[in-house]
Amino acid sequence: MTPEEFEACWKDPGNRRCGVYYCKADPRVIVPKHLKWMGWTINFARPSAIPVMLLTLAIVVVPVLFVRAWDGGIEAVLAAIVISTAAICLLCSYLSSSKRWHR
Repeated sequence: MTPEEFEACWKDPGNRRCGVYYCKADPRVIVPKHLKWMGWTINFARPSAIPVMLLTLAIVVVPVLFVRAWDGGIEAVLAAIVISTAAICLLCSYLSSSKRWHR
């Protein structure tokens, strides 16, 4: 697909269902949100959306569970959430800039 075709799929309001991006024609798994300045979302029409969602959830939840298991205070839990969220942002940034996601 060309960048113009990506943009056309992304702008089409018919590709959003209840606020969720769902477009079978768009090969990307991670796409900009409807308001681009708000970040990224997942194209739930792609089969790989479920593993991406589970990985994202695991990156946030697992560190928090470890900190809580070791009797970490609220500061440690918040630090785990911040670090894991930063890891997700860096991963999404890397993947969205990678050429292999745009084929």
